[in-house]
Amino acid sequence: MLYQFSFKNFKSYKNETVFDMRAENIDEFKESLIIDKNDTKLLPVSVIYGPNAGGKSGLIEALVCFISIVLQPRKSLEIDNIDGNKRIFAYYNNVIPYKFDDNSINEPTEFQIFFSTKSREYKYNLKVKDKTILEESLEKKEFNAKKSAKIFSRKKDKISLGEILKKASVSINVNENIPYLTFLSITNKIEIIDDVIGWFKNITAINYAKEAFEGIIALYDDDFKDFFIKILNSMDIDICDYRTEEKENGMINIFTKHKNNDKIYELNFEEESEGTKKVFSIIPHILVSLAYGGLLILDELDAKLHTKLLKYIIMIFKNRKLNSNNAQLIFTSQDIMTMSNEIFRRDEIWYACKNENNESEIYSLYDVRDEKGEHIRANAAYGRQYLNGKYGADPYLDKMLDWKV
Repeated sequence: MLYQFSFKNFKSYKNETVFDMRAENIDEFKESLIIDKNDTKLLPVSVIYGPNAGGKSGLIEALVCFISIVLQPRKSLEIDNIDGNKRIFAYYNNVIPYKFDDNSINEPTEFQIFFSTKSREYKYNLKVKDKTILEESLEKKEFNAKKSAKIFSRKKDKISLGEILKKASVSINVNENIPYLTFLSITNKIEIIDDVIGWFKNITAINYAKEAFEGIIALYDDDFKDFFIKILNSMDIDICDYRTEEKENGMINIFTKHKNNDKIYELNFEEESEGTKKVFSIIPHILVSLAYGGLLILDELDAKLHTKLLKYIIMIFKNRKLNSNNAQLIFTSQDIMTMSNEIFRRDEIWYACKNENNESEIYSLYDVRDEKGEHIRANAAYGRQYLNGKYGADPYLDKMLDWKV
């Protein structure tokens, strides 16, 4: 489960930026919260809103870039071949520092992540510049323990080992371009390292603004197909069945079946609406995340998706019966209709925007204060107040009113 992610000097983000999935002490949707073995309350969902070029996707890209740095060497050696990981690597870019400041260009980019597995909590730090790992550290904390313990720390070519790795007699001769965490996972079989890498591998990241819809679904068993069809139907998508057909190039064609007046009609998947295609491509990833308690990251989730379907997907993760394995969803959106107290807690809504120095910043709706210095009320009309510019992440409406033609 993701607790907190922070980073510094990445793309439009110059200063330290903290994205927190730990729940505030507020009353909304208490029944939807994830509770870990330390009784820490976590959010199942977080959404990032904001104007174009404000930094929404930049926040997602920072997280995914960090994950990619850890997993990419394993993929290069063909150790991992999971579809979710393929998504992440397709997303990967080189680490790009903030470029509107002479000092930042020459400074490293810093990442830190705080998360837990079923076994324990971890904190992992990485500082990188021009693909070179400058600093790195991993700490673990057993549930209900008071103190954390060092697994390892690294400063350039100097690596200090904690007791667990000392006993394992691991090598400290690692390439400067590879995280030591990744190196250990490739060269050794150590439970605590496998536990950390397993958490990273259980992440799927998809950017629907940059890639076409798949048009492909894996060949699951009949039980999966039945469940899949039930979900589609509950979304008012009238597909009663589908079949797949492998092409000569190894790709798969999908044919959907629709029932009308007791007769079955078949469509090539490409004849379906863009919204149906997108739902078809999203649901398998949702089901995998729910089954394994993974983190699902979706950029532009609302693109070509009806508000009703978007709400349905959000509420799946907020339903404790459906989300019994503690999966989490992080996504960006422009859909104001879902910015509602009927769907989100105030701490689940985040805004990304640029300040007067052209630097991106993020903050949650819970952090916003009204004219009296008080929190925005839980029963406020979030979407309307956002459009009126009350939350700071200017959606351009005021500027548009000043335009002269």
